[in-house]
Amino acid sequence: MAVGVVGGLALPAAAEGATVSLWHMDETSGTTMHDAVGANNGTLTNVGLGARGALGHAYGFNGSSSIATVPSAADLNPGPSDFTASIRVLALAEPSVTVGDYDLIRKGLSSTSGGEWKIEVLRGPNGAGVASCHLKGSSGSATITAGPPVTDGRWHTIVCATRATGMALFVDAAGFGKSVTIGSISNSAKLTIGAKNGGGDWTQGLLDEATWSMP
Repeated sequence: MAVGVVGGLALPAAAEGATVSLWHMDETSGTTMHDAVGANNGTLTNVGLGARGALGHAYGFNGSSSIATVPSAADLNPGPSDFTASIRVLALAEPSVTVGDYDLIRKGLSSTSGGEWKIEVLRGPNGAGVASCHLKGSSGSATITAGPPVTDGRWHTIVCATRATGMALFVDAAGFGKSVTIGSISNSAKLTIGAKNGGGDWTQGLLDEATWSMP
């Protein structure tokens, strides 16, 4: 996708820079999620395999116990550097009223020492799910929740990116940014896809083509 300028920031609508990890989610058997470009393989728990994806195959998440877990690694921590995370989602349900959101990809929790980053879907005012990017670092935290509903049974690409002076969220071709100083994000937490580490905020739907990039 082309580079967009949002809030004065030149930010990509897809991962740019050096791709550290790329999970195609094309496996049709086994319990390993293979990293196509790096060493950050993951473990699958109760994840459906072989669904038709945005590209190739996709993983199915059941909304109650499905999760992909990648061990913590230094190259999954941005520190003070810029980064871009992206994932494709075909949501099969809106976030519940009681929980209010579900996690697509994240590293760390609000209580995690060293900060966190995540892409999730939040329940909007009319019940439809809206994409959200949240960052918490040594200098502050910020969230962008914006864009069209993504709980419409279609594939959507969601991108969260940071640069020195701000952050941006892209939902397909739509971009939303803000000027903010986050500081360093570096933790020892596992990277998880489809839920938070330890369970909860479970995704119900299909996920595909997750990437993690740094300059």
